[in-house]
Amino acid sequence: MKQKKKTLLMLALVFLLVITACGNSEGVAEESEETQEDLGEVVATVNGENIYESTFQRQVDRMISANEQQGMSFEGEEGEMVKAQIEDQVMDYLVQQEVLLQEARTRQLKASEEEIDDEMEMIRGQFETEEEYEQALEENLFTEEELRNTIKAELTIETLLESESPEIEIEEEEIQEYYSFYEMQHEQQMAMIQQEGVELSDEEMEMMKLPSYEEMEEDLRQQITMQKQQEYHMLLVEELMENSEIDILI
Repeated sequence: MKQKKKTLLMLALVFLLVITACGNSEGVAEESEETQEDLGEVVATVNGENIYESTFQRQVDRMISANEQQGMSFEGEEGEMVKAQIEDQVMDYLVQQEVLLQEARTRQLKASEEEIDDEMEMIRGQFETEEEYEQALEENLFTEEELRNTIKAELTIETLLESESPEIEIEEEEIQEYYSFYEMQHEQQMAMIQQEGVELSDEEMEMMKLPSYEEMEEDLRQQITMQKQQEYHMLLVEELMENSEIDILI
């Protein structure tokens, strides 16, 4: 159980990339007390705001550390290729996040302290002791301040995206199409089991039975709604990126 909790939080920490030290003292991330030497070179600019080498490298190190904890090796030529891919992904993410944070500032949107506190408590609650929590932070190269700033940035972006989410109406035909897709997948799965000669007990057959349309209808409606919201959010991000002046300097 402890290992599972540790892994779940590790994944949460890794994908909540920190936006601190992006060079904007009025933004969501807190103003850094690091000197220019600590921040390192500017690796990218977004509408005149800097993203520094220290921020970029810390995110890369986190991603590499997380993958190593999952058993991945970065040795040899293949390892170097994976590192390069991680660097590209981190840069894309930091730039995209900065674009979204700037838009949130323009609209005067930000996360409340109460929301941030709730998220912090939820993460802490995954651990049985304070020592386990602190160990997970250390192993994933986070300080508590960085984690809090990360949550603050991510919740602010979530607020921005929610403010841009249109009212979505799902037609009955769309839900039926989704259910038909699940029916097809289920039939293929059962045919494969039969071809392989696997014998299933009555209990196993019952467990593998596809729920009725009525039983799945609401879940399918939510899936379609979420998918359409994500598609709309991607269009918003693409538009903001296209209208931004972005320079990658590495």
